Amino acid sequence: MSHEDRGGDYYPMMDDPEDRNFIQAKYPNSTGHMSSGGGSNHMSFDDNHGIEMLRDDEHSLLHESPVSIPAIHNLDSFLTDVYNYFRGKGFMCIFFNDLFELVSSLFVVLFFTFLVCFVDYSKLFSEQMPPPALRESVNFSAPIPIWLMVFLVIFSLYWLSKLFSFFSSIKTNWEISSFYKNTLKINEDDIQTIEWREVVSKIVLVPRLCIVKENMNALDIANRIMRKENYIIGLINQRILNLSIPFPFLRNLTFITKTLEWSLMYSLFNYIFDENGIIKSEFQDPTQRKRLSRGLSRRFMTIGILGLFTTPFIFFFLLINFFFEYAEELKNRPGSLFSREWSPLARWEFRELNELPHYFQNRLNLSYSHANQYVESFPSQMLSTIAKFISFLFGSVLAVFIVLGIVSDHFIMNYQIFDRTPIWYIGILGTIVAITRSLIVDENQVFQPAKHMARTVQNTHYLPMSWVGKTHTHKVRDEFLVLFEYRIVDFVRDIFSVLFTPFILIFSLPKSSQAIIDFFGNNTVVLEGVGPICQLGDFSNIRKLGDNSFGSLNHSQNKISLTNNAKLEKSIINFKCLNPEWNTDNNELLQNLNEFSKIKNNNNNNNNNGSNNHIGNHSQLPTTSVDDFQFIHDSHYIPHEIIDAVLGTHHHSQQSNNNAPRFKTGRVDQNILNAVNDLHQSFYESQYKHKNDNFVNSI
Repeated sequence: MSHEDRGGDYYPMMDDPEDRNFIQAKYPNSTGHMSSGGGSNHMSFDDNHGIEMLRDDEHSLLHESPVSIPAIHNLDSFLTDVYNYFRGKGFMCIFFNDLFELVSSLFVVLFFTFLVCFVDYSKLFSEQMPPPALRESVNFSAPIPIWLMVFLVIFSLYWLSKLFSFFSSIKTNWEISSFYKNTLKINEDDIQTIEWREVVSKIVLVPRLCIVKENMNALDIANRIMRKENYIIGLINQRILNLSIPFPFLRNLTFITKTLEWSLMYSLFNYIFDENGIIKSEFQDPTQRKRLSRGLSRRFMTIGILGLFTTPFIFFFLLINFFFEYAEELKNRPGSLFSREWSPLARWEFRELNELPHYFQNRLNLSYSHANQYVESFPSQMLSTIAKFISFLFGSVLAVFIVLGIVSDHFIMNYQIFDRTPIWYIGILGTIVAITRSLIVDENQVFQPAKHMARTVQNTHYLPMSWVGKTHTHKVRDEFLVLFEYRIVDFVRDIFSVLFTPFILIFSLPKSSQAIIDFFGNNTVVLEGVGPICQLGDFSNIRKLGDNSFGSLNHSQNKISLTNNAKLEKSIINFKCLNPEWNTDNNELLQNLNEFSKIKNNNNNNNNNGSNNHIGNHSQLPTTSVDDFQFIHDSHYIPHEIIDAVLGTHHHSQQSNNNAPRFKTGRVDQNILNAVNDLHQSFYESQYKHKNDNFVNSI
């Protein structure tokens, strides 16, 4: 039997009734409440969700039926590989990306070793004439220092492990390529541009892919791929992890870095999940939690102690890697290091349940320009004045050097100014001028922070209650800047987190061990055909798990099971928008929002008919600033519900209408419209030209 027939490393289980009974017996408490999401509803092209447009193309990928394959033993791993293959854009792209990453890391270390050990800088910088040849400045017989030798040994072991993984991934990716080509009928060219929802639509039609559930759906696939990440999203959302730096003067600093993130996931995942990625049964036993908590604390401390020994080498490698990676960028674009990006903590705050990485990255990419415009709405006039003065002084000198250099090559290359040639000063002055000009305020800039915040919220889906109506204040701006920071700050934090991470693992995280174990135990349910998952990713028990200030009607007193900032509600709506074919007939939240939208539409129509003081379809805001009127003018880009949420005007509209329904209106429709705005950027954009509230009625 060929590799393609048996699935390569994904050993097929014996597809007979005994295997099916065994797996069903393993999870006897499976509720099966999501099984109705599959079946014919998955590929029904008549449900007004925008898939009708594919009918125009008789050769659409969705028209080709996948062929049957043997059942997969580790379906989580298989679907994750299928997704990573999609995200990597095919076999050749993944191959060269991994290859160049290996070569780049090897080059960085070897080139650094060459510069440190084998270059005779006394000869290289000597002023003898003529200058020494290259072979006279390089000495390959020079001894290698002990500290560098230890570093090279450790790096060699790391690099060889990456090389082994690289060769192993070639085999896996080749098998996934065969699955795309032979089973899903998707070739390498189409993988560059195809939408993930199309891939999912093909996967759910593959017969016998999952032997414990006849038909998978998009939610099943997302829960398998994000089985572990959903737990991390829940831990971050409920503020369970103690990530503070355990030093008296730094205790108020809480952050997540790549190093800390990797250490945390390594500590948790290898301890809590088995080799198949399924949570171990003992973690659902309340009588075992004390013992498991002590074990997790010991694991945190052990990994932290090991990290102390590797800290110097990791710190050293990150430092030299930064130099080689950003030196050329710093030379050509000095201001790039002072551009802003979302911090790792912000990314975990914004990430929604069952939201695959590429969807999440799309949201972040769409938010950057608006977030920058919001920050630029708070210019520092004093800093701008100082920067303009410095730019004028150094720019004038730079201009003179450039003009003289054009007139005479000899001047720019040989003339000495304080023992330096003009070309050296041109490089330094050019960098200073570029940085100072980036700090000068644009004279044509208009102060509209609320509008820019609203556009940012459309994509981040993040608007704390403390920000509502206060986005023009410096207090909110400062809180926003904690999430949206300079690239150079992010890198410096990554570098120094190598020093702090071991202490966080040893002293801070063990304090959270009991809460972490309780979270995994209290928030694990069994989903039919998927197995044990984080119940937040189940999208079913809204009353118990939702945020009662966001229309979920949650009355639970179990604080550890509640979500903050409507994480669950926004995740459900976002997932529905990204997967319109997902069957939500029994979803309580969407039914509630559907009813709310109908009532709100009726009230809005009554308000508009009874008031002559409106612009377009929007009632006049209670304030009369120029910024508010400009906000209304731009509302064809931004739904008025988001405008109300950002400006905090929804409370005013409720008070003016005593007959308005007592839903949490300002926040509920903000969440709806946030998700709907994602659709504007999606594959189905042309199918959704109706008003945003009408879309809610359709789901």
